[in-house]
Amino acid sequence: MAAKQLNDRNNSGRKNKKRRTRRRITTSARRRRRELIGTAMNRTKATIDASKRAFRNGAEETGTNGRKVLPAKAMRRPVFRQPKTELEQAIQRYVDLFDFAPIGYVTFDRVGRIEEINFAAIRLLRRSRRQLIGTTFAICVAKEDTQLFLDHLRACRSSDGPIMTELRLKRRDGENIPVQLSSTATSALMKDGAHLYQTAIFDLTERKRAEQALRDSQQRLQATYERAPIGISEASPEGKYVGVNEEFCRILGYTKDEILRCRIKDLTHKEDYPREITLYRQLVAGEIPFYRIEKRYVRKNGTIIWAEILRSIVRDSDGAPLYTIGALRDITEEEKAEAALQKAKELLEHRVRERTHQLLVANRELKGEIERRKGLEGEILAISDREQQRLGQELHDGLCQHLTAVAFMARSVALRLKNHRVIDAADIEKIADLVNEAATDTRNISQALHRADVDSAGLVDALQDLVDREIWRVPCRLEVKPSFHIEDDPAAAQLYRIAREAVINANKHAQAREIVVKLERSPQGMVLRVTDDGVGFSDEPKLKHGLGAHIMNYRAQLAGGRLEIGSSRQGGTCVSCYLPHKKGVQSPNDENAGPGLPAKIAKTLTALI
Repeated sequence: MAAKQLNDRNNSGRKNKKRRTRRRITTSARRRRRELIGTAMNRTKATIDASKRAFRNGAEETGTNGRKVLPAKAMRRPVFRQPKTELEQAIQRYVDLFDFAPIGYVTFDRVGRIEEINFAAIRLLRRSRRQLIGTTFAICVAKEDTQLFLDHLRACRSSDGPIMTELRLKRRDGENIPVQLSSTATSALMKDGAHLYQTAIFDLTERKRAEQALRDSQQRLQATYERAPIGISEASPEGKYVGVNEEFCRILGYTKDEILRCRIKDLTHKEDYPREITLYRQLVAGEIPFYRIEKRYVRKNGTIIWAEILRSIVRDSDGAPLYTIGALRDITEEEKAEAALQKAKELLEHRVRERTHQLLVANRELKGEIERRKGLEGEILAISDREQQRLGQELHDGLCQHLTAVAFMARSVALRLKNHRVIDAADIEKIADLVNEAATDTRNISQALHRADVDSAGLVDALQDLVDREIWRVPCRLEVKPSFHIEDDPAAAQLYRIAREAVINANKHAQAREIVVKLERSPQGMVLRVTDDGVGFSDEPKLKHGLGAHIMNYRAQLAGGRLEIGSSRQGGTCVSCYLPHKKGVQSPNDENAGPGLPAKIAKTLTALI
């Protein structure tokens, strides 16, 4: 029984203690609310409905023992349970607005001691109201920013206007959050005759994140701009440079400050500027969205470079031009390579044209050579036939007549011997003379068909023998100085054959009265001339281009000289062969001696003539 009474007394004492504590808290809350009435009307922006919704949701706090408890507002009872007057309603409404404002509010005195704090500030700091009321706000400030808070307090004490400071607050779990404090001294709130400072706490976490993201983006953009492998420039609508990167400066050889003092015109080659400025004006006027151009720039050292520029424009929200952006790429080496390629192409085309022309000329020459060979083959056959006829006629008219006479006289002598008649010795002498004449004719014919090569020592004698032959229808004579001599045996042989061919042609075609063979020396060398006083070229136009002329030209080239055939107005023909001093003679087997007859045809003709 005694224990039960003791237990009842203890329970009664605890209940009384709770009642006293509740009355003390209520009295303290009533006093604070009366002090906040004046400023609550100017500091809140929340609506009554939002405040009631927040109250009904019952925002939770974390107690000292780690248990979740109702926020301080839920533990406090309103001042007026059933407000009846307008003043009571206003007080209740603005107390709710202060507590449930969407931003943190805290009131502290001149030394920074917290006098009042709302739910938003409690949630921001993650501490209970009991832990904060009466403590200095400095404990909620990050250690590194304590001095900033002290400077903020000093500024509040010395200023009547709002004081703003950005610093970091330290939460209960040690996390630092960036905030902005906006403190204003108000005469409506005072304690012990001193002003209290109503402070709004703006959470800057999201703004700081956005600012950091913006700074990172700007740094990346700037690094990309500066380190880009192409030159980037910005120019005003008037054409003045307002920004360039490092590559642009490197390509042109200027510093950034030097370029920013220049206009597009100052760096562009004067011959390319008209094209550039026309496109630039169209771009600024909105006629084209961008343009690409290859032009020349003048570097700082005066050298010229080729570059490709791609330019677009940036406009504001109203469409007005702000600045243009140009991307520059150095194409000097490409231009040089393209120029070299173009030059090589032109050279190749030129060589192709030359080669085509040479092929056409060679083709014409080849066709002419083929036609000439065909003609020569016909002439060779004709000459062969004529020579056979001439040889047959000479044998018939000369040798055969002599042999017939010898045979007749021999038969006559034989008949006389048969009849034992006396033989006249004169008849035997006559037979011997006829046989000797036949032998001489045969020898002459043989020499005409094939004469042994003439050497340098026997050239004059051979020519003299040539002009003294009785077979010529036209008288011939030789003019040469006694002191004339030649040291080149092959050249002497070719000169003799040229002279013989010229004499033969003159006898056949010239209708001349006299043929003169002349050997002489000139300052350039020696000259062989065969002239006649015949009809010249007028009656025989094929003389200069006939087979004999080709043979003589071929032989002159073999001797290292040249052949000229001319005819004067008075008539007559002159065949001249010029041999320079100390010129060797080409081999008769050389088929590349010149544009004359091929060696095989010349040899065949030489054997026939």
